[in-house]
Amino acid sequence: MTRIKTIILIFLLTFSLISCKDNREKRKEIVSEKIDQFSEKQVEWKNLTNQILENKFVKSNLGKGIYPSDLEQYLSTELINNGIKRITVRNSSECKEVEYETEWTEYPIGTLYLTWTTCGNLKQTEKGSYEDNFDLNFIEIWGIGNNWLIWTDSDYI
Repeated sequence: MTRIKTIILIFLLTFSLISCKDNREKRKEIVSEKIDQFSEKQVEWKNLTNQILENKFVKSNLGKGIYPSDLEQYLSTELINNGIKRITVRNSSECKEVEYETEWTEYPIGTLYLTWTTCGNLKQTEKGSYEDNFDLNFIEIWGIGNNWLIWTDSDYI
């Protein structure tokens, strides 16, 4: 019986180590593909972002998670067709930001966010910028340019 317990314990430990594996290279590869796809449609994304910033429902729910189904049909359809699960918006005289939570990836890559922002550290939005905070908080940030960035949250929780 102790032999079976030992085998099960070894299996569980091995599985735990494998599931915590850092998939940075795979993540970088996927993010690079997503940046290329985004770049081809950057004008459309900017138009969508402007529509969101002007939307009455969004303006009355700043800082809250907004689901596509909360919005008018044309915006809802556009967000869903682009793989957006939820948006969060900041819109003040100091800065504006639209954060798109995407459904473009899954664990172990993590959740991928596309963000247009005039807030905070704009160096992060510079094309080619990369910030690796994975060891600190499981977050990596890639600058796309024109106030756009993609970031991943790879925390499994």
